[in-house]
Amino acid sequence: MRIAIDFTAFIPQMTGVDTYLKQLVLHLAKVDQNNQYMIYHNHEDRRFFDDNLPGNFSRTSLSARPRPFRLFSQQVMLPIASSGWKADVVHSPSFIMPYIRGSARHLLTVHDMTSFSHPHCHIALRRSLLYRRMVLTSLRRTDVVLVPSQATRQAILEFLPDLQPDRIHVTVPGIGEEFRLCDPASVQEIVTRLRLPQPYILYVGTLEPRKNLPVLVESYRRLVEAGAIKEHLVLAGKLGWGCEALLKQLRAPALRGKVHLAGYVDQKDLPAVYAGARLFVYPSLHEGFGFPPLEAMACGVPVISTLSSSLVENLERAAELVAPDDIAALGDAMRRLLTDDVLRAKRRTQGLEQASHYRWDHTARETLKSYQAAMEIERRRGNG
Repeated sequence: MRIAIDFTAFIPQMTGVDTYLKQLVLHLAKVDQNNQYMIYHNHEDRRFFDDNLPGNFSRTSLSARPRPFRLFSQQVMLPIASSGWKADVVHSPSFIMPYIRGSARHLLTVHDMTSFSHPHCHIALRRSLLYRRMVLTSLRRTDVVLVPSQATRQAILEFLPDLQPDRIHVTVPGIGEEFRLCDPASVQEIVTRLRLPQPYILYVGTLEPRKNLPVLVESYRRLVEAGAIKEHLVLAGKLGWGCEALLKQLRAPALRGKVHLAGYVDQKDLPAVYAGARLFVYPSLHEGFGFPPLEAMACGVPVISTLSSSLVENLERAAELVAPDDIAALGDAMRRLLTDDVLRAKRRTQGLEQASHYRWDHTARETLKSYQAAMEIERRRGNG
């Protein structure tokens, strides 16, 4: 097969979609030496894969990073370039595929359906009628849909009940090998360099409405005012849209000097930042997959998250899970995990075991099966 992958959605301050893009390409390169690949990336990323890809992988700049350029490249340049390269399969790994199909088979990765189920948690573009129509049109027109969880599969079928279920392949992402038990000395060095307060409770992710951070902050405030907690709260991640209310909430007198905005943490420092935490809390309203809690588990940190979407699917029986809107239950879970050494040890062990099941080489092999399935669709059509 000749497989084209659109890499232009990638941005260097990686979130979940960017982690998926990077790790999928790198691990396809490890598990597949037979098929030919073409990676279409932004000009800014032309050095990104230097010396990391084998001879059956080629790459070329297709776009520049600003959104209008990427949209034009996705809809116009990608069909032209992949057709000229004679691609058998085109993989669009971020919600939208080209409207011009050409003769290739198409795979589309949809990471979540929160633009439909939680539109108030998204920027105006992602809740716009045009964007949502493009996503639904892409879902209907692609040959195979890849999703990271059963929760996302079910959400697609709720919004598109006429879509054939066997076209949706659940392909679970992995957890990077860098997320593991860390040397305490190196953890201390990085935590000190980043000027993080100790001891601390940690959240990692963009600071935006979908992450439900006001509930975490209010729960933490109540514990502080009750004198039930000595740990600081560290919110690590870039400021997203709609964070003004959260920033106002952080100005409460009880939280001064207790809640710390660490900003975006570089990937090379992130394992140590996880490992240095006493507790990791991820109160998200809805996730298509949710990398941070599994990454924290892999680093040996007890985790609290929510009874929601894929978080239940991935974390149940290995983390403390509470309803997303239950401030009292979240506070109680934090207090128990910080004070009960037996429970902490149990959740730490369960978390390490749970995280060990998520491997990128498995993701790559399952994705390769989906490429082959798309080609089988073409063969069946030809025989018919």
